[in-house]
Amino acid sequence: MLDILPVILYVFRHMIEGTKIDYTALAADPNATAILIELLKQKDDVTRLLTEQIEKFKSQVQWLQQQLFGRKSEKIDPAQLWMDALTLEAVEQNPPSEPAAAVETPVEAHTRKRTPHGRSELPEHLPREINVIDVPESERVLPDGTLRPVIGHEDTERIGYRPGQVFVQVTRRMKYGSPSGSEEAGVVTAPAPDLLVPRCKADESLLAHLVVSKYVDHLPLYRIEQIFRRSDITLARTTMCDWLVETGLAVQPLVDRIRHRLFQIGLLHSDDTPVDLQDYKSGKPKGRQMLEARLWVASSSPRDGPWTVYDFTLGRGGKWPRLFFADYSGAIVCDAYSGYDGLEDETGRIHLYGCWAHARRYFLKAHRSSHPLEGAEYIALIRQLYQVEREIQDGSMDIPHDQINALCLALRTEKSAPILASIRERIDAQMASVQPGSALGKALSYTDNNWERLKAYAEDPRLPIDNNPAEQMIRPIAVGRKNWLFFGSERGGRAAANLMSLVATCKRAGVEPLGYLRDVFKRLPSTLTTHLDDLLPGNWKPTS
Repeated sequence: MLDILPVILYVFRHMIEGTKIDYTALAADPNATAILIELLKQKDDVTRLLTEQIEKFKSQVQWLQQQLFGRKSEKIDPAQLWMDALTLEAVEQNPPSEPAAAVETPVEAHTRKRTPHGRSELPEHLPREINVIDVPESERVLPDGTLRPVIGHEDTERIGYRPGQVFVQVTRRMKYGSPSGSEEAGVVTAPAPDLLVPRCKADESLLAHLVVSKYVDHLPLYRIEQIFRRSDITLARTTMCDWLVETGLAVQPLVDRIRHRLFQIGLLHSDDTPVDLQDYKSGKPKGRQMLEARLWVASSSPRDGPWTVYDFTLGRGGKWPRLFFADYSGAIVCDAYSGYDGLEDETGRIHLYGCWAHARRYFLKAHRSSHPLEGAEYIALIRQLYQVEREIQDGSMDIPHDQINALCLALRTEKSAPILASIRERIDAQMASVQPGSALGKALSYTDNNWERLKAYAEDPRLPIDNNPAEQMIRPIAVGRKNWLFFGSERGGRAAANLMSLVATCKRAGVEPLGYLRDVFKRLPSTLTTHLDDLLPGNWKPTS
């Protein structure tokens, strides 16, 4: 074996110190060939490592630029993706020639044609306030002194607006006494009504307004405070915050019934998102730190009802899904977060299924970074899977409900299964040759690791292709936290999760949230536990 260790140590010492290597002296060494071969191997390894890091950093920069300046929509045409990749390749191989000198060509002036806007009829249910404008009195008299007869009128309708009216609701309880000398002496007073929040100065209608303003319209409490102040009404945001917390905790029995109805289905979607929580142990209000808490959502598929439940937790550990789904048995469609893995135990009580929207997102990142052509190919195949689902949805409108599953299974077996086989074949062919740390390598790894969960939907007609119903329920939280920013306490987070559960279920059921909450807040305190289902958004009937 050649004694090249001292020379290699000499080379490495210069590389570490950053000094120049004397290659002339190395060439005079009898072992120069072996030394140079060893150096080339080391440099190849370093070059490969640096190339991987450069690709990784380029992907990160492109992703950050996309988040700051690009479109957030993932809707894209795969044919255009292929065209973009081929165009870039052609431009790189054949750079364009110098552009010709521009020639000024006069352009005739033209006018823009405006499309007239249509005027729709105003809704009939809106109350009408009539403002009569009469002709001057001098013009109502004819030259001979007689009055002109009224032959009609012309009406012009415009939509008016008056700020919301705030009033004081007085509950007057009648008292009856006994006449002097009667056998029965005493005072009889009408019983006080049951209240959702005892000793609360806000009426149920105001509580409903606050809930809708914050969790439907996403208004923070300081803006609501300013709106009331314009009407000369002082309602401190701290007071309104306390009202909302107590209201959210008071509706817990109703949220438990929604959760029970959701778990009865046996198939639900789940996802989570971060929210900030004030840390009261970190000092004064201005110096308080923010802790990262989580809001979890569990929702039914659209055809299984409107049921949606949020849960607030102090972290994202695997114990939180296990606690929430402790009494659930069935299927859960979710992402590949490892915290869900603990739900699948030897009892087979819960089965997890994957989401093709998440897999597509990885391939979209690969297309936008280092592998535009390969990413486009996978996106095109996934698009074909979704075309089959649209065909199922269109065909199910014309057949009885009990035949939908048979149609779904037949089309998925005929059309989706071959597409899945093609995706699997491509993954197997490319896994070994693609760098694991690249965007395409991550996409292939994600799809390969979750393949059994991803392909299972083609064998079960009840399973959906993705987890979009849960992601749609996450969007209102993303919009809301940009306005109300954080939760003030753990109690506030749990109360907000309950109120968002009611609001989200109302919206999915097509129920107007303000009217629903205003009625249910009055009826809930006196409703028996056995009759709580009558107050659920899917079953609710307003009182006269």
